[in-house]
This record gives sequence, structure tokens and C-alpha cells, in this order.
Amino acid sequence: MLAHSPASSLKTIVAAFSITVLILYTYSAYSSIGRSTLEKVQSVDTKGKAKASTEDKVRAQHIVNTTQRTFYRYRERAWSYDDVMPVSGGHRNTRNGWGAFIVDTSTTLVLMGLWDELQLSVDYIVNNTEFTRSKSLVDPFETTIRYLGALVSLTDLIDSGVIPSTVLPEGSRDAILAQAVTLGNKLAPSFDSPTGMLWPRVNFTSELPAPDPPPLDPESEEKPHYLNPAINPARAGSNFLENYELSRLSKITGYITNATRAWSHLVWNESPEEWPGIVEGPIDIFKARPVGSQRSWDGSHDSYYEYLIKAYILASTKDPNALTYRERWIQAAESLRTYLSSRATLISDPEKGRLFICNYDNGQYINEMGHLAHFAAGNLILGGRHVGREDLVSFGIELLETAHHSYNSTLTGIGPERVAWMPAARGYSNPTGEPDDEAQREKHRRDGDWITDPAYHLRPEYVESLFYAWRITGEQKYKGWAWDAYVAVEKFGYAAVKDVTKREVGENLEDESESFWGAETLKYLYLIFANSDVGGLDDWVYTTEAHPIRIIR
Repeated sequence: MLAHSPASSLKTIVAAFSITVLILYTYSAYSSIGRSTLEKVQSVDTKGKAKASTEDKVRAQHIVNTTQRTFYRYRERAWSYDDVMPVSGGHRNTRNGWGAFIVDTSTTLVLMGLWDELQLSVDYIVNNTEFTRSKSLVDPFETTIRYLGALVSLTDLIDSGVIPSTVLPEGSRDAILAQAVTLGNKLAPSFDSPTGMLWPRVNFTSELPAPDPPPLDPESEEKPHYLNPAINPARAGSNFLENYELSRLSKITGYITNATRAWSHLVWNESPEEWPGIVEGPIDIFKARPVGSQRSWDGSHDSYYEYLIKAYILASTKDPNALTYRERWIQAAESLRTYLSSRATLISDPEKGRLFICNYDNGQYINEMGHLAHFAAGNLILGGRHVGREDLVSFGIELLETAHHSYNSTLTGIGPERVAWMPAARGYSNPTGEPDDEAQREKHRRDGDWITDPAYHLRPEYVESLFYAWRITGEQKYKGWAWDAYVAVEKFGYAAVKDVTKREVGENLEDESESFWGAETLKYLYLIFANSDVGGLDDWVYTTEAHPIRIIR
């Protein structure tokens, strides 16, 4: 075992024993269970036209050029640091100083065929990154999705031949995997809770888990404090893909055992579910019980639901729990549609208000949706097609129309961080938000919604969903929408935007650029215009940080 988790009560011991038996059964042989072959989902249209058109090739090259400019700007100003500051040209460490941009963006370089840049990155990863030490506490969630996911993905991309054997020095594959194993071992104490649920932080020096430190939250006095450490569903449920692949590659089953136990209390939820498949948070990691009543597919909950269907896709022929993951995702998707989706009141046409995802907290509907929630459209399209539920595919497409509107309705052509709307259905009582000023009221009258946070942080979720929509339906319009988004964002020079309702650039730039700009946003944009056999959805599952994991059929 990589982590020891003493139980605190007889009930916890019984629950832990039952889940442990299930996990041991699941991973004892790591062999096929004889399930039928996974259905293929990438559309005939995109497969029949695997070679991109001339226009698509030009657009793909534009995105490659942007990636190269981003890479060399970072190499010149911030090499070895986590982030480059694109306005000032400075640098900063936000992810433990292991070169987050280098590691996180490496798989994008592979899919784009940027071999010179990949050689520089892999050389740094293998020879300079020290995952055994950190000056600050380590966030297991961010470390898993940005670092561990990239390392196992790079190994897969080498093993599958996507990276030609002549590109990297001999021994690179094993050296990258060794780094992944080192990091996986250092993260193991984060699973050392009585329930196996993830601690908020881990100390790499003492090799002990730690609660979320108050200094990370400037307003920590206003932050809810609980008797025991508590995490949200996304933290508990976003470890499976990365650790599944680390166990497969290393042949050490402890990684996936820990990750499976970490989300087992959500998958096999012992708490009552008013809405089937929807779990509540935050969750006490000592008792595996919710200490709040937040329900959502938005930030802090999102990637748990994302990983349910992706765990089924990745492990469908290897894991007897795969069908449970599939059914839990279907439950959650149906409940999202029934209880958490809301149509806006459109004054000009009440029957055609756009569809949004709301949040729920302690009996109150929060009529506000974050950019992070735009992932749901693509996830529903992917999952709906895999499980033969075209109604869920249609649900995802309608949410994607809303996401497109959020971009297309601003002066910059860029979608904001948060939007709100007035629910049309009377069942959504006491919505928490109303327009605050005349600009918001005017947009509400015109579009049925308004912007509550006008920033854009280079987030990928909209273009991520466009990638799934294009690859699965083959409808050309999604490529047009993606190109419009790229052109709009590119005007701002790869920096975050303070206010997407203002066209000016200079003072409107935020001096930040997180690693997901290269790892996700640029990758998904490129894949929309690349040959459709590059990173195909019948061969790869993408993690929440867009690192492709190979499907072994």
C-alpha cells in the first residue's frame, strides 16, 4: 500500500473494508473482464476526411505559431518557473516551482509535432525537475492534473509511436515514467485519511498530509471552517485517469487503489441523494459525509462528473466497476437536466430563452454560471454518444449554443468568467442574482442574461466542448465558432483579459497566463483544425487538463 488510512469508527471500518474488498477484486489481476468492445464515437464525416482542408491547415498553422511564440516568450523570460507574466515579462511560481508550463504544455507540443520544443521540455523534465522537494505545501489536485497527468501521457505518446523514436534521446521514456513514479509516491500521503479521501495539501518534506492553510485564502476568517478538513467533489473525484494509467505503466497497483478509494464514497454514496447521481459538498474527509449542501456541475464539482464517463471509457474492458461509473454518470447527467438546468427569461420570445446550468446551495438556486461549466456541453456529447443517449447529446449541444452566445454577444468576441440570468421556470424560487446596473439590465432585456464577472482567464472549456462537438457530430459550424474564438483571444496577445466588454487592449490586459493556456486552450483549438486522426477520440481519453491517455482495447 502507498498510503495507510486508520479508521476512526466501527462504521468507517466496515465501509472501508467493503470498498477495499471491491478495489482488491477490481485490480488483483488488472486483466480483461470480457466485456464487449467499446463503441467508437468519432463521426464518419471527420473520419472520412481525416486530412484537413487547405483552410483548416492554414488555421492549424496559425495556432501552432501562437504556441511557439508562447513557448519562446516563456523560455526567454520564465524558464524553470511555473508561469510567465505576459504583460511585464516577469515570472512567478504558483505550482511549487517545478516548471508547470514546461510539463503541462509538453503534450500539446507532441500533438503539434513541435519536436525541437519538445526536446527542450523533456530535457528539463528529466534532468532538472525535482519532484521530491517543494518549499511550500503541495496541492494534490493541481499536481495530479497538471504534472502527473502530463508525465503518464508523455509515456503513452512515446509507447504509441506518436513521438517518433528519433526525436528523444534513448532512455527518455523510462526516465519520464520514473519521474511519474517519484511524483506518485510523494503524493501518496495525501490519501492517508480515515476514509481514503484526499487531504487538501501534502508536505513533501515531512511526507505528511495537511489541511488547507489559511494563508492561501486572504479572507480566511470569512471562509467556512469545519471540525475536520473538507474538500469538494472535484478534488475527491479527479484522480482516477492519471493514477489508472500510472498503475498500468508502472505495474504498481497501489496508485489506482488509492484513487479508486478516494472517490468511492461519491460513486457508492452512503449519504442520501435527493437528486440521483448528484453529490453534495464540501465533504468531511474523516467521515466521508457532506458538511454543506452545495450541488453543482460548475467549478469545485465539475471534474468528478467529467471523470465518471471517462473512467468508463478508459477502463471499460479492464475494470468491473466501469459499468457503475457509466450508470452514475447517466444518473448525474439526467439530474443535471432535470434539477440544475434553467432556461432564461427572454422578453422578446419567452419560449426560446437559452439554457443555463445553475448552482444549488442550502435550498437556494444560484442563477449564475461560470466559464468552467462550459465543459459540460462537450462531456454530455461525448458521454451521450458512448452510452447511446442521443437525448443527452442534444442536451449538450443546446448548452454549447449558450456557451457560443456568451462569446458571440460581447464586444470582444470572448466569453466572460461568469454570467447570470432570470430563470423562466417558477420552480427555481428565490434566484440569488438580479441585474445591478443599467448595462446589466439592458443586456438582460436584449439577451435574457447579463455578465457578473467580465474577466477572461484564457480558460479552455468553451473550445474544449467545440472539439468534442466537431469530432463527434462532424458539423462544420463548430470549426467556425472555434476560429472566431481564437481570433478574438489572439488579439490580446496571450494575456488574460480584465473585461471582455471593452475592446481596448493595453490597460485591459491582466498580467497572468496559467499553464492551461498551453496545455488545454491551444491544444483543443489545434485539434479542431488538425487532421482528425490526430488525438482521435476512439484512441485517447483526455484528462481534465487535456492530457491524452491511451485507450487499450
